[in-house]
Amino acid sequence: MSKQNKVLDAVVSQIIERIEETGVLPWQRPWRASSQPMNMEYKNAYSGLNRWSCILAGHTSPFWLTFPQIKKFEGKVKKGEKHTKIMKVALIEKKRENEKTGEKEVYARWVQPVKYYKMWNLEQVEGIDSPEIIQDGTFEIEACEDISNGYDGAPSVLIGGTEASYAPENDVIKMPAKNSFTSPEEFYNTLFHEYAHSTGHSSRLNRRTLVQNDGSFESETYGKEELVAELTASMLCGHCNIVKKVIDNSTAYISGWLNKMKAEPRMLMASAGQAEKAFKHILKD
Repeated sequence: MSKQNKVLDAVVSQIIERIEETGVLPWQRPWRASSQPMNMEYKNAYSGLNRWSCILAGHTSPFWLTFPQIKKFEGKVKKGEKHTKIMKVALIEKKRENEKTGEKEVYARWVQPVKYYKMWNLEQVEGIDSPEIIQDGTFEIEACEDISNGYDGAPSVLIGGTEASYAPENDVIKMPAKNSFTSPEEFYNTLFHEYAHSTGHSSRLNRRTLVQNDGSFESETYGKEELVAELTASMLCGHCNIVKKVIDNSTAYISGWLNKMKAEPRMLMASAGQAEKAFKHILKD
C-alpha cells in the first residue's frame, strides 16, 4: 500500500469509527455556512472528507487548530481530548510528449492524499478566545426557497405527474406537486436531488458521471452520479437545517454506506469532491 493510500485509509477509518459510534452519517448533520468547519488561523473552510471528519467529532465551534497553532495562540489542549485527522491533498498531473509539437502535455490529472494533520477543535482547547460567529437567522423553508430562487441559470422545473426526474437532453426537471409530498421538507429534499443532477450538465460543471451516463440503472457511472446527487442534496438540506426531517437513519441504510466506505474509499473521496462542487455551484459560493 502506498503512503498516499495510507493517508486516505487513516482518514476514512476515522470517519467509519465515528459513524459506528454515533449512528449518524456526516452529510446528515445540520450545519450552516456560518458554522462551516475551518482552520481558525487561516479561515479556510474544510470540504469533502475533511468536512465530514470535523462534523462527526460533534463540536459546536467551527474552528480547528493544529498543535503548533495552539501553542502559537498560547493555548493548551484540555486533558484527555483526542485529535481529528484532516487530510492534505495535492493535484497530480501526468504529462507526455505531443508527437506533432514536441511539447509536454497533460493527459491525466487527479487529486492525491499526501499527508494528514492532527487537529483539535477550539472547544478542546483552553486559553484561546473564539472569533465572533455571525448567525444566519433564516427560517428553514425560507432558506429552501432562497436556494431555489437563487440557483443562477437553473434548469426549468415543470410541476405535475408522479415522478421526479432530471432530463439532461433538454435540461428540464420534472417534479410532482408540492402537496403530493408528505411535507414541504420532503419536496425540497427531492428538488435538491434533481438540482444536484442538473449541475453536471455540459453547460455547467460538465460532470463525467452525468454527461457520459448511458441511462442504464445498472452501470457504474449511474451509481456514481446518484451518489453525487445524494450527497449534494443532503448538504443542501443540512444548509437549510431540514435534514432531521428528511433523514433516513435506519440501520440498514447506514450499514450500506459503511460498506461502501470500507470497499471504495477513493470513490467516496471523489464523489464527495464532486458533491462539494455541485453544492457550491447551486449556492454560488
